[in-house]
Amino acid sequence: MAEGVQQDTLFGLSPEEEKFGKALIAKLALSSLSLPLTVTRTLVQLGHEPFPLSTGKTLICAGRNSYFLPNMFSYMNQLSKSRGLSTLWTGLDSAIVMLAVQGIASHRTEQYIDEYYPNIGGPLLNADKEEDALTDSESFRRVLRKGVRDSVIRVVAVTAARPFTVCFIRQVAQIIGNETKYTTCAQALSVIGKQEGPGGLFSGLAPQILGELLVIWGVHLVTYGIQRAILRTEVGDTKQKDESKAKAAKDVHKFIHTAVPFVVNSFGYPYSVVSSVMAVAGSGLAVSFLPYSPSFLNWQNAWDYLHPAGLKRGNRLFLREQVGAVTVGADQQLYASNSYFA
Repeated sequence: MAEGVQQDTLFGLSPEEEKFGKALIAKLALSSLSLPLTVTRTLVQLGHEPFPLSTGKTLICAGRNSYFLPNMFSYMNQLSKSRGLSTLWTGLDSAIVMLAVQGIASHRTEQYIDEYYPNIGGPLLNADKEEDALTDSESFRRVLRKGVRDSVIRVVAVTAARPFTVCFIRQVAQIIGNETKYTTCAQALSVIGKQEGPGGLFSGLAPQILGELLVIWGVHLVTYGIQRAILRTEVGDTKQKDESKAKAAKDVHKFIHTAVPFVVNSFGYPYSVVSSVMAVAGSGLAVSFLPYSPSFLNWQNAWDYLHPAGLKRGNRLFLREQVGAVTVGADQQLYASNSYFA
């Protein structure tokens, strides 16, 4: 019987490991398909805006007139036409390794702390109780435990994958200056290690970790606050006798868990931009020198430099308003000014 079970699993893995493996493979496949959007967003985070502006209303049909950068899909299309379709899959090897390392590190770290440090963040109490059966204090202790454990797991994962994240960002950054310094993931690791040492492989890690922690704790605490407040009203009462109202209440709680991360992620996004900019600092690529970018001593300098107009680069797919200066190109079209180009 045991042999039959083992034959039905992937490579003889346990059901849990098989489930994780299949989920990771699916995630890698999906990420590979969406890589063009990731490449486009990375270029935008680095300040690369080589395509003409358009004009329009800030609220599509209403609001004030403004200049707009091309939306992400238009940017992607123009980039593929000007630089070739293969450009959209720049850094595919590094991206796959980065996501694989993050996924495996997260999974293994979670298993490790569950086995050896089960009380990190506090003991697991009332595990069998639903949220609406907990007191505010019990619910907060559950949130605190989950937040601490998620923080440990995420910090380990992003730290383990940071060298490959740096390789990916630098491979993409080469598009800006038509450079070929970093060709493959393995070659990029070797070049960075030899020229910059371990520090180069982990450049931009601090703002990435800060952004991740801000999102983790923001999601947990905001969700806790909203959920506990709603449970005090009829809208959030999942134990109502009326089945339709009880179902509606459950849908409200599901919506909260979906909407809160979407909102909170926007507060962590500026750290992602700074992290990407710092990943190319010291790389020797054109984007790391003037007139593209000044030299940054640390990520706080980069934050201060980007603060006037650059911390939200790439946070929108559409209606990307140009808030900086505008210049006229040789073709008499309007472009984003290089004074905000880094």
